[in-house]
Amino acid sequence: MGEQENKAVYVRFVEEVINGGNSDVVPELFSESYVDHSRPPGAPEGLDGVRMIPRMFRGAFPDVHFTIEEMVAEGDIVATRVIGRGTHEGDFVGVPPSGRRAAWASHGFFRVEDNKIAEHWGVPDLLHLMQQIGAIPGLDPDAPVPYPIGKGPETDGTPLSEQPFDQEESKAIMRHHVGDLFNQHDLSSLDELLGPDYVYHVLGQDIRGYEGYKETVYPLFAAFPDVQNTIRQIVAEGDRVAVLWQAHGTHTNEFLGMPPTGVQVEVNGITFERIRGAKRLEGWGVPDMLGLMQQIRSALPAPATA
Repeated sequence: MGEQENKAVYVRFVEEVINGGNSDVVPELFSESYVDHSRPPGAPEGLDGVRMIPRMFRGAFPDVHFTIEEMVAEGDIVATRVIGRGTHEGDFVGVPPSGRRAAWASHGFFRVEDNKIAEHWGVPDLLHLMQQIGAIPGLDPDAPVPYPIGKGPETDGTPLSEQPFDQEESKAIMRHHVGDLFNQHDLSSLDELLGPDYVYHVLGQDIRGYEGYKETVYPLFAAFPDVQNTIRQIVAEGDRVAVLWQAHGTHTNEFLGMPPTGVQVEVNGITFERIRGAKRLEGWGVPDMLGLMQQIRSALPAPATA
């Protein structure tokens, strides 16, 4: 199977199973030995889990529709960036219907073998989704739904089509970012790698330029002084790079108003970057922030009772 054929398998899954609600085609699209490395707690394994998750979303958001924003394929891996949209009209993981419209990003890595999906690693932006349906404070329910995200910038006046790109160089840039900048907790040279109008789309926000990136990441270093990131998989196609990563650290200082717990946390995420002319022009990220908050909250002491 080539990369384009592998993409076609994923497109069928989105259009026929998720958007169309047709679970009968699941055996055509997924291997009998399918493994979901991001299976929600309590979800069944294998093909039963594939069938359950779309049913769960369609039960909570009857008009749910996923739009494929981007696919990056290399070898047997297809990395995907999609936006889900729907109206919250049914129970969703214990949250009663709110009637609110919601939109959320979901990034995934899929391994395709013999024309069928054999493995999946995924990170949906459940924190932002839960905020939009009123389950978590912190988002104005009347604020506009933040997707679709606007088109990113060009670079230094040169038309984008004329900017060179090299997939291996682009992967090296992302490995350098993780190993030499993030893991050293020193982003001082990051500015050299960013285009003049760099924007990073994450958790429904646009983080702009070096200063915006630094203001977002340095509080993480302060809260988790030993945080380290590991690239689990990386693929590239054209001027796009997709990175599946996992971070570990100890909650030593306050984070988002939550006092230190000393708990060891693990956070998964998937990032896409557009890189041309050896410059990062635009990024899209989904870290599992809801999972991070759940790990911290589970370690907090119970409230005192009279």
